[in-house]
Amino acid sequence: MKKIFVIFLAVVLSFAGISSISASDKLIKTETKDKVMFIQDRNGEFLYSWSFDKNEYNKSDLEFDMTIKFKSPNKEKINNLISNNIKKEFVSFNYHGVLPTEATVKVPVKNFEDGQRLNLYYYNENTNEIETIQNNIMVQNGYASFEIDHCSDYFLTLSVVKEASGGNNNGVLIIGMLVVIVGLVGYTIFKNRK
Repeated sequence: MKKIFVIFLAVVLSFAGISSISASDKLIKTETKDKVMFIQDRNGEFLYSWSFDKNEYNKSDLEFDMTIKFKSPNKEKINNLISNNIKKEFVSFNYHGVLPTEATVKVPVKNFEDGQRLNLYYYNENTNEIETIQNNIMVQNGYASFEIDHCSDYFLTLSVVKEASGGNNNGVLIIGMLVVIVGLVGYTIFKNRK
């Protein structure tokens, strides 16, 4: 069945202008003019993919384990740092370390619906902290795509994790400032009426 899927994929990709395809250990590698992609499947079903800039990827000779798990060995530590009630999807990479170039990773998100916008957080094992990586990731056809430059333990959620450092938690600050401004304007108008 896999062989039929690979042949079918090769034919479809050749019509799309893709120059090469190879498969080993269920990881399918495809190359376009400017991208190198690796697609993981199981029995012909798409599981997840990696995509790299072709020029940057080819400059590096780093080979690494591209396996992605959707359970985290740090689940308990992460849940101790944030509310356990926050709905989240874990994305844990077998390889831990810096990537040869920035990668776009596409993963299934079964706990979220199409059109929802997710936030990506990284669990830093060295500091035992949550760090914001990317906001506003749109769920499309049951998948989320995001950019990373290193592999470790991540999670996706609809919630803004106020305990997270770095990244962009500006939405909470902007709402807070708007509340203060509206309050001051309201107070000024009320005070001037007297």
